[in-house]
Amino acid sequence: MAAKTVLVIVAHADDMEFMAGGTIAKMAELGYSIREVIATNNERGTLRVASGQALEPDWSAAFTADARREEARRGAKVLGVDPEIQFLGYEDGRLSETTLNELREQCMRAIRWHKPDVLFTWDPHAPYEDHQDHRAVAWAATEAAMFAHFPLYHPEHGDEGLEPHYVGERYFFAKSPRDADKTVDISDYIERKIEALCEHVCQMEMTVADLQVQLAASGLDIPLLSEASPKEFRPVIETQIKAWAASVGRRAGFAYGEEFRRVRFSGIERWARGSEAALRDEL
Repeated sequence: MAAKTVLVIVAHADDMEFMAGGTIAKMAELGYSIREVIATNNERGTLRVASGQALEPDWSAAFTADARREEARRGAKVLGVDPEIQFLGYEDGRLSETTLNELREQCMRAIRWHKPDVLFTWDPHAPYEDHQDHRAVAWAATEAAMFAHFPLYHPEHGDEGLEPHYVGERYFFAKSPRDADKTVDISDYIERKIEALCEHVCQMEMTVADLQVQLAASGLDIPLLSEASPKEFRPVIETQIKAWAASVGRRAGFAYGEEFRRVRFSGIERWARGSEAALRDEL
């Protein structure tokens, strides 16, 4: 059987690693071919000063965007993802200014180009999502996957040699999952997930600095965090990621897990339940 293709469509350079890094690494090891599309330039993904600690005195948005692109390639390589990432180039933090139809067309073009069997993206139905870029990508990618096999949706793609394509499986992730029904055991891949995240130096420094702002405002004391330098981010990131993955995995009997709302073949699996045929589940 030919190797399956996975397409990951996200808003930012670290989204894949945070939300599905262990699963993606596992799929790469199983022989899946994995491609990534990142919608924004990630140019706001840094904090200059937090808790009195200067991260970098002269980081411009352009400098940050360039750095984030290179970090995305390094993180992808750690997970076994094709480092030829497609960057759509939209402005970070302002995707809601792009029409749904424009962003959907870009996602549909990527689907017809890469012809994935499986799509990973943000869940449009998840509650409490406070980042407009995540919400925008969620709806655009979901609708693109739903209609990419309809030839009269963007028939101009045919002039470029892009044919309609059906995406059979969709894995939706979220910071506050709703109706998650698939937990993937990433116990053997947790270190690789952390390693990939640590390639995103700008974002990890910002994450630690941002957590320190929250900690200072709360009046609480977490020595590991309060005493950390954002530039020495790994102990904080490793602790945070392992705690989150352990809580997810524990519910399914795994040491570490990642959870998703999975849709396979638009409900055909439910319709066929009870028949002799069964869909193989490698994860």
